[in-house]
Amino acid sequence: MSNALETLKKILSEKLPEAEVQALMVELTIASGKGSVAIQGDATEAVIIPGNQSIVGDNNRYVINQGSDPTELIKMLRDLLKDLRLPDSSTPRTGGYQFPEVSRFDLSHLVDKCVGELLGRKGLIGLAVPCGETVFLKSFCDRLKYELGRSNTQIRRILSLDPQVISVSKAVETIKQYKKLLQSGDVICPVRVGICDSNSSIPEDFWQKIQDAFRDDFKYRLIVVMVGSEDCIFPLDAISLHPPKFEKVHAFQWIRDITQALNWMHLSEAWMEKMVDLCLCDVQTGCLDVGLVYEHLDYTLSILRSNPSAEAFLEQLD
Repeated sequence: MSNALETLKKILSEKLPEAEVQALMVELTIASGKGSVAIQGDATEAVIIPGNQSIVGDNNRYVINQGSDPTELIKMLRDLLKDLRLPDSSTPRTGGYQFPEVSRFDLSHLVDKCVGELLGRKGLIGLAVPCGETVFLKSFCDRLKYELGRSNTQIRRILSLDPQVISVSKAVETIKQYKKLLQSGDVICPVRVGICDSNSSIPEDFWQKIQDAFRDDFKYRLIVVMVGSEDCIFPLDAISLHPPKFEKVHAFQWIRDITQALNWMHLSEAWMEKMVDLCLCDVQTGCLDVGLVYEHLDYTLSILRSNPSAEAFLEQLD
């Protein structure tokens, strides 16, 4: 690796997890031979755009013509990465603290199992999770993208596998449009399944048509994430995953991390009691209702966006 790329790696390593740095360096190494690099979003993601562009910036995207001298790219990265991971506009901050994304609430066991199934694989992969909460589907896909650590992974809009909403043919045609995207990265396709009749052929018909459409080998992965209620019928070839299970300890860890960062430890017990009281669905096991948990997380983060005092925050929890 050239001295210039070593310098870039050192800069990135100060700001990003090791897995993301490694993925970026592969792309940057390729880019150094092709002549250009595009830095998108908050400069924690990079994609390759072959060509001979000059430096262009609009706060969301920077295209640098690297050529034989990467000095300008190094300077740009230093400027853009001087803060730790700039948040999305929807991510609240108080002072120097960045609040966690909702998708960071405990999905670790489920996502670890999923990532383990994906390692070393390419092409079409189907995942099935018995959970009827739409908000879970979004959070799961966001978390999966994060854990895969690939900067060029795209999450597409949610599709419904339900004849009352959309026909199988229409759903398949929509997914077939992702073929172009699969030339440059993984694609996560979230699907909400609404088939509960065990005699229905719709799930298998849908999956067979998808398999037929994506028989050709391709470098990246098309990950079809299917969720639905516990009595939903999923394609037999899909990888079955357990439903998410939120417990009191997960609420405790979430509240502990936020209150410690804000120096609000004195209200953590009261917040914990309110969250459990609102979200508890099984007294014996201590399990929390998934939908209510996500609703509570969204609500509390919306309060925290306004930078309230600890006392004002606690009052608004009532």
